Amino acid sequence: MKKVLIVGVLIASFLAACAGEKSIEQRFVFEADKIVDVETGDEYILEDIEEFTVVHTDGTVEKIPLEESPFYSGTFSAEYLEELNKRMEDRKLQLLEAKKQKIKDARKARYAEVSDEELLKKFKTGHADGLELGIQMDMIAELIDRGVISEDEAPVMLEIEPELVDLDIIIDAPVM
Repeated sequence: MKKVLIVGVLIASFLAACAGEKSIEQRFVFEADKIVDVETGDEYILEDIEEFTVVHTDGTVEKIPLEESPFYSGTFSAEYLEELNKRMEDRKLQLLEAKKQKIKDARKARYAEVSDEELLKKFKTGHADGLELGIQMDMIAELIDRGVISEDEAPVMLEIEPELVDLDIIIDAPVM
């Protein structure tokens, strides 16, 4: 009788412990640009491709490799992994677009006090003097944004092949 009671209590406690356990999908929830551990309150923010910044509930912050995060395992559902990847890609694109806009704004501010005619003259003088091509392209991009010249005129003015004209903002370039 005593053994039956002990076994019954053990089974009941085991079932109670198992019933309270959450799946990974239930425990780690997406909120905006972070993943929140609903059990501990820790926030995992992807700021780098290979690591998370973890903000603990006590306010401490640490960086951990992606592989060491508690939700990095083979037990995720395919749907959960797809959603995680989609959100991480969306976040990267948002950061990229914000940086491009910051660079555009810096360029616009750099030439704000220069009239269209002055900028065109400055470009032509710089081009004749052999000014660095990157600076020439920067001026050309501003002239195009202002509508002073068209994109088709850029290769002619720079005296280079059209396929070499790349007016897309280079993210690794410093904001001037």
